Amino acid sequence: MEVPSIFLNKILLEAAKRNAYSLHLTVGSQPVLRINGELVAMEAEDLLTLEIIEKVISSFASAEEQERLKKNREIILVKTFAGSFRFRINIFYQKDLPSLTFRYIPEAIKSLKELRLPPAVNNVPKVKSGLFVIAGSHGSGKTATSAAIIEEINNNFKKRIITIEDPIENLFISKRSLIEQREVGRDLTSAVDGLQYSIEEDANVIYVGEIERELKEAMPLIMELASGNSLVLLEINADSVVRVIEKIFTYLKDKISPEVYRYNLSDILYGIIAQKLVPRVGGGMVLAAEVLLANPAAKSLIREGRIYQLESIMQTSRREGMINMAKALEELVKTGEIKLEENLN
Repeated sequence: MEVPSIFLNKILLEAAKRNAYSLHLTVGSQPVLRINGELVAMEAEDLLTLEIIEKVISSFASAEEQERLKKNREIILVKTFAGSFRFRINIFYQKDLPSLTFRYIPEAIKSLKELRLPPAVNNVPKVKSGLFVIAGSHGSGKTATSAAIIEEINNNFKKRIITIEDPIENLFISKRSLIEQREVGRDLTSAVDGLQYSIEEDANVIYVGEIERELKEAMPLIMELASGNSLVLLEINADSVVRVIEKIFTYLKDKISPEVYRYNLSDILYGIIAQKLVPRVGGGMVLAAEVLLANPAAKSLIREGRIYQLESIMQTSRREGMINMAKALEELVKTGEIKLEENLN
């Protein structure tokens, strides 16, 4: 076969040419691209063998990273190929065989306007303290939204920003703000250690990337930071506003009583955006998102644990900038950007 690094560069270049969102390598299959939400096989390529997959991994993963993969059975890395193309790489096992997913990280950070986020998100960079959650499933654009918020702060405010990421995806250059990016496993032994460090620092903004494995232990520290003088931007893998709050309650239930954590969350929460990418008519993807802002009515429902009624708050508070997912999709259908039958189930 070709030299593994040459083979990998070739198929990554092809993925870029075809504007693929991701590239998937699995033993026994041809390389597969995800284009406009659909999986497309690279039919000109041969079926991938275990030997090919292992050589591809060895071509870019360090000995220490391969040892972590062997121990944990999965690892997420960010690597640069062909000089300047950065990819987030998820290596994992299925059927006791290694598989890989590559996702391109654009060099330029898109602005809030370019991402076409709901207008209410434009106010987040101005918030001085509290908790703002960016939610969505894998591949929903959470990290792009987080990066746009951070860059907006960086461009317009004199703040000290600390990021805790696993791994670091977007690379920021300090402008008006001072940005310190810390990677779990390289700069930090754990995300919890990074949060503990942040409590002892004078950070104005703390961004916590998706840390699913540590979130239960980290959640009390996140609450403490958000209740002080810091704005905490937190990514959570959840598909709706209600599911975000359910998860936070689950993480806290073994630490403090329900009454206390409900009151604490209602006090510190600024808002939640839950987003997803849906196929656009004519090609490409478009963002759909629901937004909850913690107004007095929402805070009251959270304190009382009646979180399923937050859906009605989002429906009736459009003037405040809120919107639920059904309405967001409906508006995209009205503008002709997405198809009704594919997205309004």
